[in-house]
Amino acid sequence: MKDKKDILSQLSNGVLTERMDIGTKEFEDFKLLIRSKVAETPKEERIKISLIGLKFQIEDYIKSSQKTVPVGKFVKMFIDLLEIRQVDFANYLNVRPSNLSKILNGERRLTIELALIIEQISNIDAELWLRVQNMNEIRSIQKYNAQSIEKYKLKELIN
Repeated sequence: MKDKKDILSQLSNGVLTERMDIGTKEFEDFKLLIRSKVAETPKEERIKISLIGLKFQIEDYIKSSQKTVPVGKFVKMFIDLLEIRQVDFANYLNVRPSNLSKILNGERRLTIELALIIEQISNIDAELWLRVQNMNEIRSIQKYNAQSIEKYKLKELIN
């Protein structure tokens, strides 16, 4: 196995910046390099980096027309990234664990206050968390109540 300095010099020389096959020694060396860098990164930094990734996932979801993903699933991903238990997160927030569980399972709405607290912790805007929830509700209503909504027309209202 090549030592870290050798692999790092290859990166700066462009050797490992091109496409590589999964089964090659070069790929295995690259994976080892990534693992060693992750292991050297403090937990708080790893979490901050992961939270940026979560923010991008939420933004991508909002921009796409994917299958509905409840906001609670993103909150669950957030809790998992923190590497803490749900009950500990609930206790930290002074929320009953059963209430948090209902939010995570889509049985309860994410409150504005909780979205603001999560924003404070995650640095992901409360508006983004709430936009997921609102977008999902709009999609659901459009899907299941389209006919009852379509009957309303401006022309009929003003005549």
